[in-house]
Amino acid sequence: MARRKRIAVITADIFTDYTNRILTGICGQSTALGYDTVILTMTFNLDTDTQLQSGEENIYSLLTEGSVDGAIMVVGNMASDQLVVKITGKLRSLGIPVVSVERDLGFCESVYAEDTELFELMTDHFIEHHGCNDIACLTGFRGNAPAESRLEGYKRSLRRHGIEIKDENIIYGDFWKITASELAKEYIEGKRKLPQAIVCANDSMGTALCIALMQGGIKVPEDVMISGYDGSKEAADNIPPLTTIIPGNSMLGARAVAKLHKLMSGEDVKITGFSSGSLVFTGSCGCRRGLMHLAQMREDYDLNVRLYEGYFNRSGMQEGLMEEKTLEGLLHRISEYYYCVNGLDLFMLCLDRNWDGGDEKKDDSYLSEGYPETMDLRMIFHRGEASVVDSSFDTADILPPDIMERIHGPASYILLPLHYMDRCFGYTIYHFSDMAKSVSMVFALWNRNINTALEFLRVRTKLTRINNRILMNSIRDTLTGVYNRKGFKRYSETIFKRAQNEQKKLLIIIADLDLLKHINDNYGHIEGDRAITITANALNTCCENNEVCARIGGDEFVIIGSGDYTDEMVEGYLEYIRGYFDRYNDSEVKPYKVGASIGSYCEVPGKNDDFHELFGIADRRMYEDKKKRRKIRED
Repeated sequence: MARRKRIAVITADIFTDYTNRILTGICGQSTALGYDTVILTMTFNLDTDTQLQSGEENIYSLLTEGSVDGAIMVVGNMASDQLVVKITGKLRSLGIPVVSVERDLGFCESVYAEDTELFELMTDHFIEHHGCNDIACLTGFRGNAPAESRLEGYKRSLRRHGIEIKDENIIYGDFWKITASELAKEYIEGKRKLPQAIVCANDSMGTALCIALMQGGIKVPEDVMISGYDGSKEAADNIPPLTTIIPGNSMLGARAVAKLHKLMSGEDVKITGFSSGSLVFTGSCGCRRGLMHLAQMREDYDLNVRLYEGYFNRSGMQEGLMEEKTLEGLLHRISEYYYCVNGLDLFMLCLDRNWDGGDEKKDDSYLSEGYPETMDLRMIFHRGEASVVDSSFDTADILPPDIMERIHGPASYILLPLHYMDRCFGYTIYHFSDMAKSVSMVFALWNRNINTALEFLRVRTKLTRINNRILMNSIRDTLTGVYNRKGFKRYSETIFKRAQNEQKKLLIIIADLDLLKHINDNYGHIEGDRAITITANALNTCCENNEVCARIGGDEFVIIGSGDYTDEMVEGYLEYIRGYFDRYNDSEVKPYKVGASIGSYCEVPGKNDDFHELFGIADRRMYEDKKKRRKIRED
């Protein structure tokens, strides 16, 4: 079945209002045009050269030839310019159409928010409603398209109202809070004349400016009025609430898809159903008109974010996952915590088959860049039902074919990396009933708990393997490979108790190698060791019912087992051992014969029986056999 055409969205900070609104528009328009959308993003968005960040950034290596048909870059908030350059190079090499949102990347077309008019309206509000004629504008980088377009809206309003545009009232920043704090310091220290109002190009600078000014004794809005841009939760939570612009970011995302569709198909499409933006007038300008909006925003936040944050924080998810000792147990356990993620319709967990390193002795030989050619789909959650599965798919397909069985029609999927530091485990796939519900950080932190649990399981499994090797080395005979006396003590009591409790027969076969001293003294210890090994092989290879074979002395061996043994089966064991010696002696030209004296016991032990007494019975029978064999040799 041919897959639908697919758009990749490269982004970071999906959990912010700004990015989430853009994604809502992208996903809505993509679905309307029949595209699947894969959103590649990270939990951490840092500009650091660390193993952790390398593990996060590895998700973008899923962009390979043929994996997607077009891409949208929403990287204005991506902290690492080096990562942007890396992804840009990859997309250029793929030769697919690319559209950038609010950033000029040089090699592709870009779309920008139509925010000049909104910024002009905000400036109009300060002039017409509050009577301001001395207004400053704190915008972003000089030459940055969004910064310049918002600044142009400010200028248009001033020109239209016949107000002089003063150079000192135009402040270029960088969209980060530190710029606003530094500007506030200049106002507080009198290095700049305080205007009547300041329009800021984003909420981050607007809220930081409010806080810094008030800490310096300048009241907002009594001494100066301030506005922002983004319509963020940060603006609503500010004291006083920040007057702000809710941009038409959903429209911006939809326009990006329309432009990409034009590049891919040559067709123009009409965009409908998305808002072009609005203004919210609240406390930082002295207005109350936006209070209903703030109340609704906070109610929505409480229902869609804070409620689920509470579920997550009280879930004990990380500790619960760490209790599991197997991958299957861990996968089943994850299903107990789906209630923490709001709107989660589908979840899939995809692993590198060798995610835990297997039996690799070196812990540094792991996959840290890219993904294997084949991924294993190990878990599916869909509409309340979870299942652990084990099916493979080509990594180049990104999405496993099982998705088509559950999601009918075009849809949008968020992909997060599964890793610990730079050790790649795989990735997860999320589909939400409403993309707007993915604005919470909960599902990213939820995903992070899975990362940590996988690493904890990997290390625990590796330590268990090491401990088992150490244990096996301590209870195995180094010469023959069968259990030693310590190993025999470890297992014999368990087998004896099982025979008692289940009323099964206890089988004990004791064999003592004949003439070992004679072989050592006359032919050397190498030949003596050979005879010991032959004896061990004779006994070990006759075991057919999970019996334990051990070397409990220099020349003494024992087999112990529990089961429904018959006299014929026991005699068959003894005949096999004797026959093994005969076949060896016939095939090897040695100046000595290898053989052993054998004694056995096979009965159902009573509840009051002592193991050592039963062992002694077999031992005495072995010594009786030894006497007979010695007499035969002497005769």
